[in-house]
Amino acid sequence: MEKFNITEFESHKQAGEYSRVLDDGTIVIQFGDTSGYFEKMIPPGGWFFTYKEFYGNGNLKLKGSAFKKGDFQSGTWIEADEKGQLVKEINYDTAYKATLDDIFEILKQEKIPFTIDNKFNAIKRYIENSKSRWLVEWKMTEGRIERIIIDDASGKIISRDNYRMEEDH
Repeated sequence: MEKFNITEFESHKQAGEYSRVLDDGTIVIQFGDTSGYFEKMIPPGGWFFTYKEFYGNGNLKLKGSAFKKGDFQSGTWIEADEKGQLVKEINYDTAYKATLDDIFEILKQEKIPFTIDNKFNAIKRYIENSKSRWLVEWKMTEGRIERIIIDDASGKIISRDNYRMEEDH
């Protein structure tokens, strides 16, 4: 089981955080204190990052993948006890029929621009009244965020709207 390097963190942290870039371009952000530590490993490519939580003793508590542009949990996450023993695995994808690739295909068909570098783009997923849904947000015009909700089972857009957003200049 993985262990958090408390000594390295303590010797490099500034204002409770230690950030660095690995040789492959992965950004590692760590923060926390003796009650617990947290780490995000954000690779330069792809749509997902690795999230980890550690107990105060440095043993792994929680680990899994999250979507960079919406932070939804994806794939199998593991939980461990304070001794580092695996206690639970949860696959967050089992509640969804559609994959992220399916959602990107819908966006392509709808001519919805979605890139990783646009800070206003987001995809989230959730369960509402026992139905799986995907929420997609993007900016088309200044000060306005467009939004659709996709039914997971059918792949159909079931809602379309927008809202005003004031940007910081």
